[in-house]
Amino acid sequence: MTKAVLIDLDGLLINSEELYLEANKIYFKDFDFEFTEDLHKQGTGKKFELWIKTVIPDSVINQSGEDILKQRNKIFFELVKRSLKLMPGAEHFLKLVKDHYKTALVTSSKREYVNLVFEIISIEKYLDVIITGETVVYGKPDPECYLEAAKSLNVTPEECVVVEDAPSGIMAGKNAGMKVIAVPSYFVKDSPEIRKADLVVNSLEDIARSTILKI
Repeated sequence: MTKAVLIDLDGLLINSEELYLEANKIYFKDFDFEFTEDLHKQGTGKKFELWIKTVIPDSVINQSGEDILKQRNKIFFELVKRSLKLMPGAEHFLKLVKDHYKTALVTSSKREYVNLVFEIISIEKYLDVIITGETVVYGKPDPECYLEAAKSLNVTPEECVVVEDAPSGIMAGKNAGMKVIAVPSYFVKDSPEIRKADLVVNSLEDIARSTILKI
C-alpha cells in the first residue's frame, strides 16, 4: 500500500531544465567550450558539481566542480528569477498527493537554489520533507536520496512511489526498491531508462489518485 509520494523538482515540477541549458551555454562559451543539448541530456538529474568534472577536462576549465557550479549559478539564478514557472498540472498534482499521502521533495540541487524556487513559486506547503544535494553523499542514480526520504517520512521503500522525469532519478527510485512513475521531459524522452519505470505518462496532468493506486 502506498503511503508516500517522493517527488523530483527540476524538469518535473518546474521548467528549469531549459534554464539550466541556457545558463550552461552562456557560462561555458567564455571558455570557448560549446555546451550542447546532448551534454545537457547526460547530466540531467545528476549532481552537477560531480558530473561536470567527468565531461569537461581541466585543460578547458581548471577549477573544482563546486567552483564551476557557483559561477554557473550566478547566471542560472538570474534566469530563474526572470523565467521560472510551474510545469502544466504541477500544482494540481501537488495538492492531490498532499491530500492523500506523505510527501517529500527529492532533488540533487543545493538548498540555496531550492529556497529560491520556493520564494518564486509557493509549493513548500505541499511537502513534508525536503531532501537536497547537501542531505546525501551520493547523487542519483544512487538510491541514497530516496532511501533517506523514506526514512525521514517513517515509511518503507515498498510503501513509496517516486515521480521523476530524469533517467538518473528513475534509476535511483528503482535502485531504492520503490515504484516509479516517469514523466519524461523533452530532453530525455528517448532514453532507455525511461522504460524501466513502472508507469510512463506524458504530463503531470495525466496523474490521478487512481494512477498511483494501480501501480
